[in-house]
Amino acid sequence: MLLTLLFAAVSLGTLAVAPIIWFRILPHLQPHVTLWYVLAGVLGAALLGIWACGAGARNRLLASGLLAVVLLLYVGLLFLYYRGEPPAKKFHLLEYGVLAGLTLQAVRIDGWRGKGPLVAVLFLLAVGSADETAQGFIPMRTFRWLDLFANYIGSALGALAWVAASPHSPWRRPDAPRTGERP
Repeated sequence: MLLTLLFAAVSLGTLAVAPIIWFRILPHLQPHVTLWYVLAGVLGAALLGIWACGAGARNRLLASGLLAVVLLLYVGLLFLYYRGEPPAKKFHLLEYGVLAGLTLQAVRIDGWRGKGPLVAVLFLLAVGSADETAQGFIPMRTFRWLDLFANYIGSALGALAWVAASPHSPWRRPDAPRTGERP
């Protein structure tokens, strides 16, 4: 949780200088941004797939199926929700998806009755809202409802991906012991 808070603080603390740096390097990066985004998404999907396959024989099919649905939703949103937007704007979905996964992993939810999910949801709402609201006060940045909703949607999809892939997911059932093994 501390690492997640530190990441959020550094991200918000550098927003004032980020546009200056971005506009200096953007001309060099522009042709490659979409490719990098796609590669990051494919790598993330592959890692989540490997993680979901480690769910055990009893959970593997359900974990892989849920993860496939989440990834299809991500792809659909990228093509429909952000149609015509620059590639860098599409990063909101992936960025907050990763943040949600890291946040849920940090609180290590053992059951949905604990306070961990509530803390995670409140943290993600606060960071997503603060991130977009702060942009209204930064030169060369603007507040956009589209980006705010992308923060929330990315967080929700990241949380679903975590539920599908994590061994700490509350819906996981332990594998049945093999014949001759003690439970």
